[in-house]
Amino acid sequence: MPSGTGTRSTPSPDLRGFALIIASAFCYSLLSIFGKYALAQGLPLLPLLASRYLFAAAVLWIWVLASPEYRRACLRVPRRGRTALVIWGIAGYSGQSALFFLALTRIPAGLSEVLLYTCPAFLALMLWGITRRRPATSRLAAIALAMLGVWLCAGRIGGDVDPTGAALAVLSGLWYAAFQIWLHRLTPGIPGAVSGAYIISGATLSFGVATLIHGGGFLWPRNAAAWGSLAGLVLSSTVFGFVLFLAGLKRVGPQVASVLSTFEPLGTLVLAALLLDERLRPLQWGGAALVIGAAFVLASTDPAEEDRMGPLEAPVPAVADPARD
Repeated sequence: MPSGTGTRSTPSPDLRGFALIIASAFCYSLLSIFGKYALAQGLPLLPLLASRYLFAAAVLWIWVLASPEYRRACLRVPRRGRTALVIWGIAGYSGQSALFFLALTRIPAGLSEVLLYTCPAFLALMLWGITRRRPATSRLAAIALAMLGVWLCAGRIGGDVDPTGAALAVLSGLWYAAFQIWLHRLTPGIPGAVSGAYIISGATLSFGVATLIHGGGFLWPRNAAAWGSLAGLVLSSTVFGFVLFLAGLKRVGPQVASVLSTFEPLGTLVLAALLLDERLRPLQWGGAALVIGAAFVLASTDPAEEDRMGPLEAPVPAVADPARD
């Protein structure tokens, strides 16, 4: 920057990073759809989740081991980093996924996805407590609007919404917000496929032990429809959605990633209407708009604030993405 200009050059947008995050959001839009299909096939939940992560981990490790670049990246990850990624999968990823799918057994797919997107509001509150910096008025207003949106969404969709299901969906957003701060600190410098392989291996361990103790074991679907549902869960979100998100996150940062990821609940609402014949009532559309709009506002960080709270200088990122089940 020339001396005395008082201006800062604006970097060109990373279009490839934008594309990666949008593609990830589309993949995650399919998660609730395939989850509903799988549950409609009568697949038991715990074995379904255990098998989902087992197959996903196998796909990812084949991908990683087949690539010389990823193999070298694996060797560069210190033991402490590998352990932290696996623990994140055991505690953070699997916990949020269990809550989300329990909600999915009780409430419609579109509503589950919208309520999950309370995550940015919870994250903003947590960052307020951690950094001791009062959020801007626009952020406080967005948090209030998100909570109002939740109240509006928990109305009627062709009948009373199951309050337990709605609470589980909101709790999944709270759970992921708590662990998302940690995730952003673990992944810099690690390719998405590599970090995803370790994290999803942790989730496999968590659900594998749970299903073996419970007695359900792992699934081997008996028909094409069940196989299609399981394959959709494995490939759409667990493999491609997760890896694309991590790859995009490293290119554009958590703020931009969060903004672009608001395509996810919109995609789920449209797909649920087209494929599952789910319909939101007018007030619930209003609530969904408030939740998604609040996520957008909370993700849109002022550049000056980003400089103060960015991942390199601060102990936590300013805003992170809610997505992932």
